[in-house]
Amino acid sequence: MSDKNNCTSDANAKCSCKGYNLDKLLQPNILILLAKESLHGYSIIQALEKKDLFFGEKADNTGIYRTLSKLEERGMIRFEWELENTGPAKKVYHITDEGLECLSNWIDTLESYRKIIEGMTEEAKSILNK
Repeated sequence: MSDKNNCTSDANAKCSCKGYNLDKLLQPNILILLAKESLHGYSIIQALEKKDLFFGEKADNTGIYRTLSKLEERGMIRFEWELENTGPAKKVYHITDEGLECLSNWIDTLESYRKIIEGMTEEAKSILNK
């Protein structure tokens, strides 16, 4: 029985070992963007794509809006409706104090992950003689 997500010699396989499935990093990246400036959803998507978090592929817009909704439910961001003279109203997202605190926690977590990843990388290299 094969699993389409298993690592294979297929260069097009979307395997975690090639950086896929890192959607949990959407949260800190969105918080970083909103700590810099308030943005509407489409601008957030564009900024995330510009960071190349998706390895040159288009962002999963639904997943990003789902993450925005979860962040809002948890009180980390809030939105206001922006009414323009032309076009439909847009949600403009802002980071909250809780979001800034969460971003601070992400710094500690990512630094810890970096140490763990560096150790794993060195161990794997030594095993593979790289």
